[in-house]
Amino acid sequence: MKTRILLLPVLVAMMLLNACKKDDQQGPGGDNGSYNYGPGAIFIKQGTEGITKIDMSTGELSLVMKNWLDAGWDISWDGKKGVKQVDVSYDETKYIIFNTGDGSTLKEVSYEPADNHGGLPCISPDGTKLALRPTLREGLVILDMAGNVLKSIAGYGADHTFEYLDPINWAPDGSILFKKNSSLYRTSVDFSRAFKIKDIPFSDWKGDAVASPDGQKIAMSLNGHVWLMNADGSDLHQVTQSSQQEVAPSFSPDSRYIAMKANSRAGVPGSGTTAPHLCLIPADGQVYKVYPGEDNRVIHPTVKGASPDSRGLGVAIVGDFVWR
Repeated sequence: MKTRILLLPVLVAMMLLNACKKDDQQGPGGDNGSYNYGPGAIFIKQGTEGITKIDMSTGELSLVMKNWLDAGWDISWDGKKGVKQVDVSYDETKYIIFNTGDGSTLKEVSYEPADNHGGLPCISPDGTKLALRPTLREGLVILDMAGNVLKSIAGYGADHTFEYLDPINWAPDGSILFKKNSSLYRTSVDFSRAFKIKDIPFSDWKGDAVASPDGQKIAMSLNGHVWLMNADGSDLHQVTQSSQQEVAPSFSPDSRYIAMKANSRAGVPGSGTTAPHLCLIPADGQVYKVYPGEDNRVIHPTVKGASPDSRGLGVAIVGDFVWR
């Protein structure tokens, strides 16, 4: 009897230790049937609809911001605030800063653009600035949260001028990534200079490039697939494979995973419509086949209470998304 009593605590301790080890080894969407896909939330805006949020730790879907007509929006890097663009008139654009918890307005930033409407907004990593994508008459514009123009940059160098809707993305140090000719560049943190990171030898690249929150990696969609490289431009290589396309990569808040739009098959089997679907891969530099059933390391998130369709696809995304 004493032997059994002494063994029981040992067995319990071993079971707990094994459970902890298993949990440590699980990534998003572990094999326990949970909806835990990682940290933070994925925010989605479908066209002129509002912004919805998928809590990546629970799979719960909620409404963040009701519908509005204008396209511009972003979410702060800490996920607590957002911005939506409202074009009030030909010569006035408002950037509404809101609380992502309840959608309430925190501040209105007014801007009088030189063009018809201001550029699409991007919130800086520290939440103190807005970068506006180039318009027909303005290049890169940097605003503070009072609406003051900190910088208005037509281009960098005699051989470069920002063009309409050229992609721009913040890096975690407060610099900005952008395309110049056929190369990826990074601005200085005061925006006075720009430095080449790497030549990008793909004709389909429009300039989109996203930096990981830890500042170590950069992801891009090139030749229809997601590619990854170090922040200094070294080791550029493809990390997704499929017969279709993977676009719009976005890093998880802990930089361990990459979300993307992939598998643009029918939104509903037999419906005849197509839509890309949310897909997650580890940001470890390995190559992943992203179609359901081809690689069990690839995650296809579903909303809590829903189930993957007959092909194993989960959340359809026809608009834009960010992972914060």
